[in-house]
Amino acid sequence: MSTQNEPRALGIVLAFLSVLTLTLLPPVSSQSDPTRPIIDSPTGQVQGTTESCGLFCTYYSFKGIPYAEPPVGSLRFRNPVPRARWTGVRDGSNHGSECLQVSVVPGQVRGGEDCLYLNIYTQQLVGLRPVMVWIHGGGYSINSGNSVDFGPEKLVQDNVLLVTLNYRLGALGFLSTGDRYAAGNWGLKDCLQALRWVRSNIAAFGGDPNSVTIFGNSAGAALVHLLVLTDAGAGLFHRAIAQSSTALVPYAFQTRPRFYADRIASALGFGTDSSTYVERLRTVPAEQFVPFQEATVTIPVPRFLRPLDFGPVVEPGDAPDEVIVRQRPIELIRTGAHRVPFLVGYTDLEGAFFTALDNAIDPTVKGQFNANPHLFVPFFWNVGAGTAASSQISGAFREHYWQSRPLDASLDYEWTVYQSDHMFAFAIDQTVRLHAQTTPAPLYYYQFAYDGDLNLYKKLFGVQHPGAIHTDELPYLFHIPAAMLVPVSPDSHANTVSSRVVRMWTNFARTGNPTPGQDALLQNVQWPTVGATGTGYLSIGHDLLPVQQTPNPTRMNLWYNLQQTYANAPFEI
Repeated sequence: MSTQNEPRALGIVLAFLSVLTLTLLPPVSSQSDPTRPIIDSPTGQVQGTTESCGLFCTYYSFKGIPYAEPPVGSLRFRNPVPRARWTGVRDGSNHGSECLQVSVVPGQVRGGEDCLYLNIYTQQLVGLRPVMVWIHGGGYSINSGNSVDFGPEKLVQDNVLLVTLNYRLGALGFLSTGDRYAAGNWGLKDCLQALRWVRSNIAAFGGDPNSVTIFGNSAGAALVHLLVLTDAGAGLFHRAIAQSSTALVPYAFQTRPRFYADRIASALGFGTDSSTYVERLRTVPAEQFVPFQEATVTIPVPRFLRPLDFGPVVEPGDAPDEVIVRQRPIELIRTGAHRVPFLVGYTDLEGAFFTALDNAIDPTVKGQFNANPHLFVPFFWNVGAGTAASSQISGAFREHYWQSRPLDASLDYEWTVYQSDHMFAFAIDQTVRLHAQTTPAPLYYYQFAYDGDLNLYKKLFGVQHPGAIHTDELPYLFHIPAAMLVPVSPDSHANTVSSRVVRMWTNFARTGNPTPGQDALLQNVQWPTVGATGTGYLSIGHDLLPVQQTPNPTRMNLWYNLQQTYANAPFEI
C-alpha cells in the first residue's frame, strides 16, 4: 500500500471499528458518569451503580427494578400483572421494598405490599452471560432478595449475571380458598412473572435469555422445584438448582388451604363464604394479615413437619386467570414433568437449625413428642393417630435414633439427626429417586457436609454438633454481611470450598454439568449423574468425593421400609 493511501485506509479501519464498537455495546444512554451506567431495557431506563467485590474487582448493580405492577387494591390475591414501561430514568442504586413480613422487633412489621422488585448484578454489560435467578427462602413468610442477605460478589466473578427477586409472602402471597375466588400461588406466580421479565429484558444488561438457571434454598428451593414441574415455566429457564428443599418436604405444600383462608375471614368478621369475603379481604390494610403469618415462634408443634399455613397449593381448574399447579407435586413428578437439568441436595445436619431454635424458644418440644408419639409419624404417609401402624412407625424411629429412651437434653444430637431426616433428607432423597425414574434429563445430587469458617448460621445459633446446618451452604455462594460475626481469614480453607461451590454452580449454569472438564480447583472430579435407581451423589466436604450410593443409606432404608409397610395411598404431598 502506498504511503499516500495510508491515511484513507486508517480512516476506513477506524470507521469500521467505531461501527463494530457501537454494535457490540449494550443499549446504554449517554451519560457523564461511567460508574453510573444507564440501560435502556424494553420496560424502561434504569441507572445502575458500580460496586466493589475486592481488590481490583468491581461489578455493575441495578437494584429495585419493578417486574410487575404493584399487587395492591384490586390486584391483591390476583395473578401478577406485567409492569408497563415507565418514563424517565429509574434510579437503581437502592433495593425496592421488601414484601410485608414480621419484623425482628416483636409486634412490628416490615416491608410493604408494593414489593415486586428484582436486582441485577454483572461484571460485564457487553455480550451475553449465563443468567442465574435466585429465589430466596424463609418459610414463604420472611426474607427478600436484598444484597445484605445475598451479596453477589462471589457469583458475578465467575462470569454469570445474577438476578435476585422479591415475591409476595405469607397470606398475601399464598392465601387460597381452594376455589375460583382465590386460586392461590400468588408468590409462585410472582417468580414466574419475574422470569418472564428476565426473558424479555435481560439481554439489555448483558444476560443470555436462552441460558437461565433458577436456584433457591429452603422454601425458595421448593418454589424452584414447582417451577420445574409446571408447564408454565417451559422455555423461561433451562436449568434448576434446589438447595435443602423440594416440593415434597413436609412443610412445602398446603393441602387444606380453605381452612386457613376461612380462619382469617372469620377473624375479620367477614364470614366463611369465599364468594363474598375475598373481595372484602382486598380492602383491609395489608398489615392486618401479618398476625396470621407464621413466625418460627408461633408455629405449633410439630412445626415444620407439617404444611405451613400459607404455601403453594393445587389450584382449581375453573379459576378465571392462569392456573399453573394442577396436581400435587408427587403426581407431577410421576408424569415426568421434569425436563431440564436438575441439581438438588441438602446439608448433612439440616435439623440443627430448627432444634437450636426450639431449644431457645420452646423447651417443651421434646416433652410434647414424648407424650404424643404420633408426632413422629410423617403426615404424608396418611396414617391415623392411635392406630397400630402409628405405634409401629413411632416405635421404629425411637428405637433407631435413640434406642427408645425418653427424649431429653442429653439426646439433642440424636434428635437433631431424626429431625434432619424427617424434615429434609427423606423427602429430598425421594424426590431424586422419583425424578430419576421418570425422566432422562440430567440429575445431580449432593450432600454439603463441610464444617468450616463460613458456616455462619451454625455460628450464629451456637450449634456445637459436627456438620453443616440448614442454610450453612449459603455463605459459600453469597457474601452475607448480615450473618458475619467475625472476618474470615483469607487463608481459611473455607474460601477454597466456597470457590469450589461457586465454580460448580456456575459451571452448571453454563453447561448443565457442574464438572464439565478437568479442573484443578475441583480436584479434577467428575460429579456422577443419578442413575435410574436413584444412586450416585457428590459429597461436598473438605474434599469433593463422588459416591456411588445414596447419602445416609442405613437411615434412608429405614424410612423407605416403613413407608412401604405402613403408608396409606395417596400420600398427602
